[in-house]
Amino acid sequence: MPKKEAAPPPRPWTDDLESDLQRILTVGEECISAAELKNLITAKGRGTEKYAEDDADQTTDISPRIRLYDGFEPSGRMHIAQGLLKSVNVNKCTLPGTHATFCFWVADWFALMNDKMGGDLGKIIIVGKYLIEVWKAAGMDLTNVEFRWASEEITNNAHVYWPLVLDVARRFNVTRIKKCCQIMGRLEGSLTAAQVLYPLMQCTDVFFLKADICQLGVDQRKVNMLAREYCDAAKKKYKPVILSHHMLYGLKEGQEKMSKSDPDSAIFMEDTVEDVERKIMKAYCPLREKVPEGSAHSEGATRDAGKESMHLTVDNLKNPILDYVQHIVLSPPGATFTCATASSPDGQTYSDYTAVREDFLKGDITPEQLKKGLIVSLNELLQPVRDHFANDATARGLLAQVREFKKQSAAPADVAEDAAPKVFRLDLVAKGVVPAASHLVLAPLPSSNPTLQSAADVLAKLKAGDADAPKVLMLLDWTARVNGALDADPKLIAAYHSILLAALRALDAHLHGENAIMKDVTVVTQSEAILKDPSNYWISVINAGRHFSLDTVMGLGIGAGGGMKDSEGVGKVIGRLMMVADVLAVNPKSIALDAVESTEGDVAEEVEKMSLDDSAKSAEAHLIRQFYAAKLSHPGVASTLPVPQIAHVTTAPKLALQPPKEMAAHKTEFDEYFLVDDPKVHGKSKVKKAFCEPGNVSFCPPIELLAYFGGLDGGKEVSISRSPENGGDVTYTAKSALVKDYESGALHPGDLKGAVAKVMVEVLTSISGEIKADGTAAKSVKALKAFEKKMAKQKKK
Repeated sequence: MPKKEAAPPPRPWTDDLESDLQRILTVGEECISAAELKNLITAKGRGTEKYAEDDADQTTDISPRIRLYDGFEPSGRMHIAQGLLKSVNVNKCTLPGTHATFCFWVADWFALMNDKMGGDLGKIIIVGKYLIEVWKAAGMDLTNVEFRWASEEITNNAHVYWPLVLDVARRFNVTRIKKCCQIMGRLEGSLTAAQVLYPLMQCTDVFFLKADICQLGVDQRKVNMLAREYCDAAKKKYKPVILSHHMLYGLKEGQEKMSKSDPDSAIFMEDTVEDVERKIMKAYCPLREKVPEGSAHSEGATRDAGKESMHLTVDNLKNPILDYVQHIVLSPPGATFTCATASSPDGQTYSDYTAVREDFLKGDITPEQLKKGLIVSLNELLQPVRDHFANDATARGLLAQVREFKKQSAAPADVAEDAAPKVFRLDLVAKGVVPAASHLVLAPLPSSNPTLQSAADVLAKLKAGDADAPKVLMLLDWTARVNGALDADPKLIAAYHSILLAALRALDAHLHGENAIMKDVTVVTQSEAILKDPSNYWISVINAGRHFSLDTVMGLGIGAGGGMKDSEGVGKVIGRLMMVADVLAVNPKSIALDAVESTEGDVAEEVEKMSLDDSAKSAEAHLIRQFYAAKLSHPGVASTLPVPQIAHVTTAPKLALQPPKEMAAHKTEFDEYFLVDDPKVHGKSKVKKAFCEPGNVSFCPPIELLAYFGGLDGGKEVSISRSPENGGDVTYTAKSALVKDYESGALHPGDLKGAVAKVMVEVLTSISGEIKADGTAAKSVKALKAFEKKMAKQKKK
């Protein structure tokens, strides 16, 4: 064997590299971690440039660079921290020679989703370009800066972006995602369902953009830490470094941060000289520290993430004027601050913030002197921005358009009161994927052991629709991924669906013969459908999430199941929101859902047809019903998106072979149910072991099996062979007669099982033949078996 090449020796740490490290560290109020940042600079920083062999002039560096990222939503206004502080921070991180690129994620897609600029993407993009001009004017060096537009990137790479979102979601529970709620400025108990989707998407952005460093504010710290935790869960070697910059206080007392909705809480980049003076002179400027009451947090108590401070350093003074001096005026390298003092009435110049604070606290600088000095400094920093928009034609044109957009937004909407609202959704009927006015069935979540019960359930749901309604079966592959089914492996999920479809075809033919329904069923794979129009689909998912509280989507207080627990995976929440979007996409006449169990575990005996006035029996039905009622009830919408009829289907047979309490006692695996890929010999062996207590008809699996698979439920005759001593052969034409004879003792368990075994051998032989005839399904059986063995080995470790 050839010898492995020795690893190259580590690069020597130089003074220039140390200078890069220390300069970048000044950007953050916290860095997680400085050691990882040093390793990153060693691996990708200054001195690692590489050029192609044919690039003699070394004009194009082809080596990986340090990538930093931050995101912003083009919503119209930019406060001074986003403008000036961000410009300084970007320049520190991307100083020429550092070998770093700063990537801005322009969240125009999210602005569209949030109906900014009237939901006009063209206007939103113009606002984004205006904000870029602000940064250019504020002194941001754009040489090593790139802007990635979310609308373009997510739409063009939906097949990459959204599966990554689903993978992030499946690895965390609801409790962990709630901890990220600070990024939305919400308390945990008041979250909408969409507000647990946002952190998942932001976490995804880090990896989609291939960021090495998350350079956002402290308020985003928890979701950035989520990205590091995702690396552990997904076994990614390199975690992003978290470099969290300081959050400026609002100018009013008690404001932890500035607010775009309160114009007097901050200085904005378009503020005039007069605006700056008015706001600063009115601003809160305390001379004494305040120790907050009840600041000690009792051990073991639960803290609401939405109430936690957005600052990592202890500051009981919380003086926004000093905050501006430190983080705006004195932040650039070599900057100074000048203001009048008691000892220097004509002005004293400071280059160190600590000295300013000390002189202020001891009374050498009065609040008025501090404010006037800050007003001068801020206007000096903002004047180049004002000049740029006055003198540069491109910038001036953008500003004029943005101002016009604001006027349009402020003016009363010229929309008729009875106008139909705009509905964002994937339209699979219009795209020719599904027929109109269909009956929709959602396939079950995949497992490594597809059961005969699951196939029987799907057939029962397909038959629950009106006879003349075209039938649609949707294979929920992306919902399976977000729920972690089959380890979220797309090939294994596809394998399950291949086996399920083969079993459905065989079982359908066995039960219905010439009246088989599967040949007329439109089978749709969820991911393929979504990718027909991913933008509108995911906006509909998020809109559903914005409408419902998180508690509602978790099913708390709905139906008899008790709802989800916070310890459960957040992927289940996302899956339920996707279900609403799937229904909107298909626009069906009716939908078949699983049977509903009561708190006692009993199942209703009839198919329940639910209308808008019925009480919801399941979280899924409730979400569909309420969303239509709240968002789609306008006549102009309801005429094209009528409320689908919902059926909780209970007509499928119950094919369990053992009582629930005794299942754990059986040593032989899978003796409690049939698998669709069971060999035909299991038709005898499993029936032989099936629970079949003499006279017990309340739970008698062989009776259920014979009635369903033998055809009694469908009006067929069933013959049971018996010895003359046991009464001779007998034929049944109705299940009720079979039950009556078994209960009275006229029919012996052994004779019943003999007939059932014969039928089950026929069923399993038919399914096996269909699977073998379908090459993909045959390979899929092997793939799932291999996965099952792998999981079994891991459990033993």
